[in-house]
Amino acid sequence: MFGCSATTQKAKSVEKVGELAIRADMITGRARPPGVPASSPASPQVLILAFDGVNRDLLYDMLRAGQLPNLATLLGGDQLAHAHLDDRFLANLPSTTMPAWTSIMTGKGAGETGVPNNEFFIRETKTLACPAPVSFVDAVPTLEIYTDGYLDKLIAVPTLYEKIHEQDPAALVWVVMNHVFRGVDRMFLTKRSVMLRAFEGEIERQVEKHLTSKESRKLYEGMDRSAIDNLVSHLKTGAVPDVLTLYLSGTDLYAHVAQEGPDQARRTYLAEVVDPALAPLVSRMRERKMLDDRWVIVTSDHGHTPILHDDAHALGTTDGDAPGILRRTGFHVRPFERHVAASDPFNAVIAYGGAMAFVYLADRSKCPGLGACAWSDPPRYREDVLAAAEGFWRNNTDGSLAPHMKGTLDLVLVRKPRPVVEVDAPFEVYVGDGRTQPIDDYLKEHPHPTYIDAAKRFEELAVGVHGERAGDILLLAHNGDRENIEQRYYFAAPYHSWHGSPSKRDSEIPLIVANPRHDAAKINAWVTPILGDRPYQRKITDLVLGLRAHPPL
Repeated sequence: MFGCSATTQKAKSVEKVGELAIRADMITGRARPPGVPASSPASPQVLILAFDGVNRDLLYDMLRAGQLPNLATLLGGDQLAHAHLDDRFLANLPSTTMPAWTSIMTGKGAGETGVPNNEFFIRETKTLACPAPVSFVDAVPTLEIYTDGYLDKLIAVPTLYEKIHEQDPAALVWVVMNHVFRGVDRMFLTKRSVMLRAFEGEIERQVEKHLTSKESRKLYEGMDRSAIDNLVSHLKTGAVPDVLTLYLSGTDLYAHVAQEGPDQARRTYLAEVVDPALAPLVSRMRERKMLDDRWVIVTSDHGHTPILHDDAHALGTTDGDAPGILRRTGFHVRPFERHVAASDPFNAVIAYGGAMAFVYLADRSKCPGLGACAWSDPPRYREDVLAAAEGFWRNNTDGSLAPHMKGTLDLVLVRKPRPVVEVDAPFEVYVGDGRTQPIDDYLKEHPHPTYIDAAKRFEELAVGVHGERAGDILLLAHNGDRENIEQRYYFAAPYHSWHGSPSKRDSEIPLIVANPRHDAAKINAWVTPILGDRPYQRKITDLVLGLRAHPPL
């Protein structure tokens, strides 16, 4: 159901991946100020363990059952007596990788960071930003995160690392493989050959779908093990980092494609790959006295929801899906490619993200015939936004415009457009015939027991100086609201698992804060006021800065 030439796209993507040379296993970041010490060992020391795609309950259950002994050691040992396991922490909306890690590493919501999704449209430049493409197959943008700082350049606010260096210019900050690393001293990568094999294998899997789960897992195992080995090697001598972030992606990447389902896949991957791979890191950190009084923070970006791997449940990019609804409502949809011709007369853009899709619209009255739309002005509310919303809403009932999309949508969300430079309005639920209703009010009348704190999290996505990057219309598929896997749909190519919804399964993520010299109750008392009444993942930045400036006594 995805409209592209698979063989051609694979050939182009593999060729481009091979051209993007990763020159070394380490990237040198900021230039350290002259005269400052090599590190800041008297300051509070922090280790951030960033596991992609791991649910809170799954990780906590495994820890408490003693199934992750090396991770438990990093958390102070002693049967987790020195670790606070928070039970309120929540992901962003959409609960997807790029906006999540951006918020975690900046302390801001997507409306301020300017990164609302794995792919999104930037109106003022007419470009599709796609650090992790979903609606088309291309590994090059994701690889450019590491070769060219692609995601860092999209982030409109200071990073955690830049803020740390404002507090303490001497702080030595290392990051391993995380997508956000602007402001660090060093960024460590997995081996070049391993990374290229993983990216090429993912292209092959998406296009030809002939890799088995076992073959896919080997690709991701290699990425994670190599990244940890590289870190351990660089910790052998020299100053140790005051702040260290270790990011492991295999839990998420494998969960997406594992035929046994995401829960079993992640449990086996954590127990058989991640925890054993942490053993040499534990040993090296003990050897270098890095665990004596180091704060350890464990978190993730989102959870996972099982889905059916077929075209019937994957909402694609052909006329039988969402693009067809827009076309039959009078819009010209931007091709599903990273770059399109400047002369292309598109006046609508769709960006995909699992449980959600973002729809961007131009003011059609200002598009000169078949000429390119300027996109400098917002669309008209009634003639453009509501016209498109009505098409999606009515088709969801009768399938008259795109039969494959009938009954697949849970919510169609709209808002009154504002100029790019203004703070944007929140979304409301479209209920037909030009009428809308605030999200909270709608959910009170139509309870969604699986959704958690949806209205407030949609607000952080949409409201801000860059809130327009979340689109003029949001489509939320029936996914996290359905217990029956046969009734779950998603905006992506066929997978075995996805995420992005407001559901507990996608949204409840771990937050563990540990220190061997403090007990769990004391840490809890310190953490809770910082999280406040919106315990969202962006609070990681506040926690780290708080630990660095005023740790518990």
